[in-house]
Amino acid sequence: MVSALWAIALTARMLLRDIVDSSALESEAVLFGMKFDGYPAHLVLAVQAMAAFSIAIGIAAERAWGLMLAFAYLLEAVMSKLVFMITYLNDIGQGSSVRRAGIVGIGAVLALLYLWIRARKLLFIDARAG
Repeated sequence: MVSALWAIALTARMLLRDIVDSSALESEAVLFGMKFDGYPAHLVLAVQAMAAFSIAIGIAAERAWGLMLAFAYLLEAVMSKLVFMITYLNDIGQGSSVRRAGIVGIGAVLALLYLWIRARKLLFIDARAG
């Protein structure tokens, strides 16, 4: 459910930037530690929304690939924020973006740990037994 809502939020963020031309803020997205602005950011947001929606479908259908995709997505989010923070740490102009990436990164780490604790036995221990 949360993953589906996240996919909707990413899609809305991407579409609202197109609708509202008077927005002073340009779209920004981070993928694999690289910062994208403008139209490339729209493409990155679309890919992230598709991944989040795929996670929602996989988890709702109770499939193991949904959990594995969630692990991969959250691991990418954690590593992406870490690389972004290290890259732009000394750039004064990106200070607020680095702080925001730190907060989102902490949330991604907590979500990844929660998912690991809850799904570890389902994915890895049952796979060895069966």
